[in-house]
Amino acid sequence: MRMTRTPQYPLVQLSPRGQLTLPAEVRKALGLRAGDAFNVRIENGEIVLEAVEITPVELYSEARLEEFAENAEMTEDELKQARTVWGL
Repeated sequence: MRMTRTPQYPLVQLSPRGQLTLPAEVRKALGLRAGDAFNVRIENGEIVLEAVEITPVELYSEARLEEFAENAEMTEDELKQARTVWGL
């Protein structure tokens, strides 16, 4: 495979483990930090990285789940209104 390099872009090389290291100048310009997450896709034969935000998920204890279930119950009026809205 022959590689050509466009002068304005830094060159990176795929490691044996399939990893790329983004150059510091690129990370700095985009405000990227260790641990940031990306979607990876192929577009027109090129690799595209898209930074994404990961929203932390809270893990709940059994007691907290039971509390949610108790508080999630609908009154008869709420249930009737919901059935009307849902067309049931």
